[in-house]
Amino acid sequence: MKQLMNSKGDDLAIESYQARLQALDIANKAARDKGLTLEAMGESCNLLPIRIGAILSGQAPLEATTQECLEKQLDLKAGTLDPLRTPPVRWKAGAIYRLHEAVDVYAPAIQRWMNEQFGDAIMSAIDFTIIAEEVTGSQGERRIRIIFDGKALPYSTDEGWRPADAQLEKKPSK
Repeated sequence: MKQLMNSKGDDLAIESYQARLQALDIANKAARDKGLTLEAMGESCNLLPIRIGAILSGQAPLEATTQECLEKQLDLKAGTLDPLRTPPVRWKAGAIYRLHEAVDVYAPAIQRWMNEQFGDAIMSAIDFTIIAEEVTGSQGERRIRIIFDGKALPYSTDEGWRPADAQLEKKPSK
């Protein structure tokens, strides 16, 4: 599995999955041994079967009431499924995927705006900070605001492309 991954986000996803793996194995083995389907567990816990499947595949966090229900249904000791309570870091999905998507979708428009404001320039990712904050939307909903703050760096102009003898002092001949 490790050779298929290639980013820090993937490393975090692997660590998240590894932390959950023992609890996932116990829960899924118990479900198989008892012959319980996602449908049956979902019905018992008053959740759609796909939500149960997402929890038992490590792709959704386990909430307290669902944990109690599943541990009871699977005849597991209370707390056995605690590792599934934390939100998982997902491969190529979730926040990382959406950040890539936002940049992919809006980067051409942002580049056009940057050109209009700064000429032929880019934003530095070296002289750079990111601010992530929670804000309240117009309907009272919780929202995420991410501010990229980077120095505007102009590309070189024609002046930087003059022949060397026009820019450099001539070396004395021997």
